[in-house]
Amino acid sequence: MNRNFVAKSLNYKYRIILFDGDKHDRALLGLALRSALPNAEVLDASSAVEVAHHISAGPVDALVADPVARLGEVISIMLDIRKRYPACLCWLFSGEGSLPSLRDCVGRGIDGRFAKTSSGFLELPKSLFERLRWFAELKERLPVDSGTLFSSVFPGATCLISDDGNLLMVSEEFERLVEQPRFGLVGQPFAQFWLDADKREEWHERMARPPRAWEFVGRFRCSRSDKPVMAITLRMLGSEPAGRKLWAGSMTDISGLAISRSAEVATGDAHNDVEQIAFALSHDLQAPLNSLASHAGMLKQALQSESEDIRAAIDDVDGLTRRMQQMLDGILEFSVLDAPDGQREIVSLDVVLEEAIANLRSQIDESGATIEHQPLPALAIARAQMTQVFQNLINNAIKFRGTRIPRIRISAVETGEYLRIRFEDNGIGIEPADRDHIFDMFHRLHGEAAYPGVGAGLAICRRIVRAHGGDINVESTPGRGSCFILEFRGASVRTLNASGGANEAVG
Repeated sequence: MNRNFVAKSLNYKYRIILFDGDKHDRALLGLALRSALPNAEVLDASSAVEVAHHISAGPVDALVADPVARLGEVISIMLDIRKRYPACLCWLFSGEGSLPSLRDCVGRGIDGRFAKTSSGFLELPKSLFERLRWFAELKERLPVDSGTLFSSVFPGATCLISDDGNLLMVSEEFERLVEQPRFGLVGQPFAQFWLDADKREEWHERMARPPRAWEFVGRFRCSRSDKPVMAITLRMLGSEPAGRKLWAGSMTDISGLAISRSAEVATGDAHNDVEQIAFALSHDLQAPLNSLASHAGMLKQALQSESEDIRAAIDDVDGLTRRMQQMLDGILEFSVLDAPDGQREIVSLDVVLEEAIANLRSQIDESGATIEHQPLPALAIARAQMTQVFQNLINNAIKFRGTRIPRIRISAVETGEYLRIRFEDNGIGIEPADRDHIFDMFHRLHGEAAYPGVGAGLAICRRIVRAHGGDINVESTPGRGSCFILEFRGASVRTLNASGGANEAVG
């Protein structure tokens, strides 16, 4: 531990409440605590009323309580304290016959448990002091009170992992997930929870990489017999004194939602679409939610501050909130898409194209894009939805243009068996390995800074086209452009108006 943190923690005046009905035990433990923590303010309490009085007088760093047969009362008091002071530690200290079992402690947010023995009176102050010093270091490293991140009030199975891969803090939900109390989890290697040896090796390899936000999925070791598949999203917190990394992790159970790519391709049905949405909700949204919660805690702590950290946090909150809203909008739009026969009408696709171009007029003018198109046939469609497909494809061609002025060519090939509509552009193109994934919900090939968006547009296009009995594919040459092909087969492709004539240009 950094010496500066140790020195600061020695000088800090900790407030520790001893909640014990035995005045002699309170006196003895108080003496031991003051010996280990010379600056500690040890506050005696023999009743809940006295505890409440101490809470109202100022911040509380730790509660040491003898539950005897009143564990529920102690937990209730602890929750009341943590509503005001989320980082408050809770230690149980009782006779060996009165200590609750490990199972009874699971999910209660109990940070330590010692028996009232001669060694217990010596070990508890030492263990408590080490934990308080760790919290002091964490507070120095993070602009937000650590307790707001991983206390009982933080939602979900969350944990804090050190650079050596060991658990430093866990939430109550994490305790329940693995059915172990937090005082038994702290210091354990996180890798032990991955069931498969290759996953443990991969985990260690990922931990050794340069720090960045990342995600990991694998079968998880816990009390459940079905060996759940868990996804963890990790985000680096705070600074890195002496190169030390600190990871915040959030767990999500994706059992039944993690489907294989081969199964998806083989079936290609709506059930897989629903699974992709569920996976996105539980997994892809988790990272921005965690970041938003962390920064929200900071703003609550120092709303009036004008420091650089606070300004950066405000910007992050704004950006993350907007991104989350875009993702939710995309999910909602994707989930309600259908094109029942009763909603279809025979519409000229020229009209659909004109409406899409009108909706994108500002982007077209700003980019200087040129749109060339041949006369298009008519088709039985849900007009608003097909307009959205055309609009998304044109918008992508403008967005992913690189340094070129966008040039988009739209044409149709119609036979007695099929109708193919081609959207060709001169943009940055798509690598061969990525072409199978670009129609997946929220799949992005580029960073947010380079190309804003959440990756929902092409997934929506595919769902609309498939609902119309067609399909959409892409041909592309990296660096030269892409061609998205909408193909419809069967009687519905028969045109009602003759196609032909000269090319028209819109620019």
